[in-house]
Amino acid sequence: MKNLIFKNITSENRRQRILYSSESIEQEGIRTVINRHLICRIRNVVEAKEFLQVPDLYVIKKRDTKANAEAFYCRIKGLMYMSVKHKLHLVSFIHSLRIQLKAVSIPIDK
Repeated sequence: MKNLIFKNITSENRRQRILYSSESIEQEGIRTVINRHLICRIRNVVEAKEFLQVPDLYVIKKRDTKANAEAFYCRIKGLMYMSVKHKLHLVSFIHSLRIQLKAVSIPIDK
C-alpha cells in the first residue's frame, strides 16, 4: 500500500514558495514514511556581496533496536545569487528530507 500527499504553497507577493510531499509505503513488514520539505524565498538585491554563507548541512541518523525503528534526517540550508533579465536576486532555501522505517506486525493467516 502506498499513500502520497503533495502540498504547494506559493505566494507571489511575498516571493516565497513552500513545497511539501509525504509518502508512506507498507511493504514486507516494514512501514516507510518519507517527508520532503522545500522553502524558497527570493529577494531583490542591488549588488552581490563577495562572501555568502557556506551552505549548512545537517545529517542525523537514529536507530532504536527495542522499537525496531530507524530514522534519517537531512537538512540543507543556503543562499545563492541569480540573475534574471539583468536583475540580481538573492535566493535563500531550506531543503529537508526525513525517512522513517518501522517494523510492523503482519497477521499470520490460519
